[in-house]
Amino acid sequence: MAYDIAVIGGGPAGLSAVVTGRIRNKSVVLFDHLGMSPKLRRAHQVENYLGLPGITGDALMTAFEQHALSYGPEWVKEKVTGVYPGDEGFTILTSDKTFAAKAVILAVGVPGAKALAGEKEFLGRGVSYCATCDGQFYRGRTVAVVATSAEAAEEAVYLAELCKEVLFFPLYREGHVPEHANLRVERSIPQEIVGEGVVTTLRTSAGDLPVDGVFLLRESDPVDSFLAGLELKDGAIRVDEKMATNIPGVFAAGDCTGHPWQISRAAGQGLEAVLSAIVWLAKKG
Repeated sequence: MAYDIAVIGGGPAGLSAVVTGRIRNKSVVLFDHLGMSPKLRRAHQVENYLGLPGITGDALMTAFEQHALSYGPEWVKEKVTGVYPGDEGFTILTSDKTFAAKAVILAVGVPGAKALAGEKEFLGRGVSYCATCDGQFYRGRTVAVVATSAEAAEEAVYLAELCKEVLFFPLYREGHVPEHANLRVERSIPQEIVGEGVVTTLRTSAGDLPVDGVFLLRESDPVDSFLAGLELKDGAIRVDEKMATNIPGVFAAGDCTGHPWQISRAAGQGLEAVLSAIVWLAKKG
């Protein structure tokens, strides 16, 4: 089944797009694995959302979530690892599933971590964002896992079961650090991924480590990491006045399109993006 619209991200922009998309009778799949904008949920008080002064961020996001889900979108609680354009639309990959959509709206917010030096250059040539997807290619080899969230522990153990050795870099303050005979915890700071054609080395604050691959396991990745060719401007997704990106059929909304990072702006852009997607679908026939 090919959905009419895939919305990637469950913050104010993404949920706004979901509501209008479903009201306009489009089939919508929503990808969100973070629990609908944990950043906004942590806000103690929101004073500038029209009509709801003094509301907490958690209460506001709960209202957004309930409203959007009441229209019955498909909710996929998995991280998107790749979006691939094709003749009939887009193929969207998560760690273990494949989806199809005719149009895509990116509402991924602001990534929590900057790209590591060498990350983009070696993507697909030793750099991966998904252990389940690519772990099999490193069976019997040495890999590094750079984790910014304790949720990566499970994937690190999976890799340790396949690989000769896993060098695990826990770049988070609290949470479980995995244990396995083939896993070694590293406390240095990754600085650069280097190699010749493919990854050969992870450069750290304590020196160079020879590796065959580097898995970057984060809650969110740089905005252009899973969609090749996406144009950026000052680190944000470049869009026109209709929220269209440079890739036909792909639209973007919310904080991922740049400043100002405001809830009302994000919700409005989500509406604009989905209306533009609907017009685009109509033209495609």
